[in-house]
Amino acid sequence: MRPLDSLVREYVAPVMRRAGFKRSGRTFRFVSDSGDQAVLGFARHYVDPEAAVFDVGYRIVPALCWEWINRQHWASGEVGAPRAFGEAVVAGDVIPPPQAAHMPNIEGRLRSRWALREDNRHLCGEALASALRDEAIPRMIHLLDRTNLLHECRHPTMPVVRLVPLTRLEILLRVDDAPVREIEALLTDVRPAGPGDDFAAWVRRRLATRVVGR
Repeated sequence: MRPLDSLVREYVAPVMRRAGFKRSGRTFRFVSDSGDQAVLGFARHYVDPEAAVFDVGYRIVPALCWEWINRQHWASGEVGAPRAFGEAVVAGDVIPPPQAAHMPNIEGRLRSRWALREDNRHLCGEALASALRDEAIPRMIHLLDRTNLLHECRHPTMPVVRLVPLTRLEILLRVDDAPVREIEALLTDVRPAGPGDDFAAWVRRRLATRVVGR
């Protein structure tokens, strides 16, 4: 078994399983009662012949966001599950402590890279398990609550990155429950991302379905 896969099996899988995540290879997924998902995965970087260098990242994907992203194929049912490091509304990284980092003295994006070597396997595994258990998993579960997610995106305090405009995110989180007039008011602040952006029309079709279904 490859060193990274062995590390995932021994140190990561038990922690994620206890938190309710389902595993598929190096990807772990938690689906809330609303259908919103937290997806955590590993990205391997072949940059060091003496170490398995990798990132650990997670994404928060609300159900309606995923439906919007896959709107052209949704009716056919030919839509897979969100991917680790794929499209989402919020992204975060699991940052290694210095002793498990590939470049501990650097700032910026490369600081998130872990380094697994023969002489630090146990240290790296324990540090990763602790970071997941104490920081990443609680953060993901917190953000799967739509009220918490919207509040965090409005008033950032966590080390996560919002990937979609705030107004679009609020619409996607509230379109099935908020009064129609409130969603329409939010739509007035939405600017098309390009010539083929039909977000406003898609939202209004969904609102119309709500009204007809009452």
